[in-house]
Amino acid sequence: MTAAGPTMQSAAGTRLNKKGRETRQRLLDVAITCLAEGSGEPLSANRVARAAGVSWGTLQHQFGDLDGLWAAVLIELTDRSGASSPETWPRFSGSIQERVGEMVNAIWTILGAPEGRAVETLRAGLPTEQTERLAQFPQTSAAMAAYEDAWLRAFEHSLADLPLDPQKVHRIRCLIPPAIRGINNERRLTSAADVASALRGLIDATTAYLE
Repeated sequence: MTAAGPTMQSAAGTRLNKKGRETRQRLLDVAITCLAEGSGEPLSANRVARAAGVSWGTLQHQFGDLDGLWAAVLIELTDRSGASSPETWPRFSGSIQERVGEMVNAIWTILGAPEGRAVETLRAGLPTEQTERLAQFPQTSAAMAAYEDAWLRAFEHSLADLPLDPQKVHRIRCLIPPAIRGINNERRLTSAADVASALRGLIDATTAYLE
């Protein structure tokens, strides 16, 4: 569910009535679907507006511009995942290997879900050069960083009560997402058995490093 507060206002800062909130939510849902489908079309606010059956002006009123739309999408996806709500995170138990396995499998599941595919499509569509990305999409870049940080904090949370080297935990925190993305990129080209072996190898190597 989308959080209250900023999502209750338009890009211009005006308070949204019930119809406005419903329109905003529909636009977010359509944007996520368009991204998840990854049809090869460029990332386009007009495409989202057209699919949602509204005008560009309506989308602009809600989000301001393409940067505002994609940032709102990432905030919505972070809220949906629960990664930004530490008070709802479960208590973890079990061995290091079991905990690492649980988090790796959770991230892997997210990447294969529509929400995860939407994030990866958005990531791929942004400028690769950091200076250009920050200049063109400052809100989206900040929201993407917050999305990733939320998941990484959840990973650290899963290991928090164990007597582990903090530097090693930090390094693994930085390693896990790109490693899983690399395996995910091979999903369609590699057998299911090989993908499962790669994930198992990542879990085993991570566990051995942390122990």
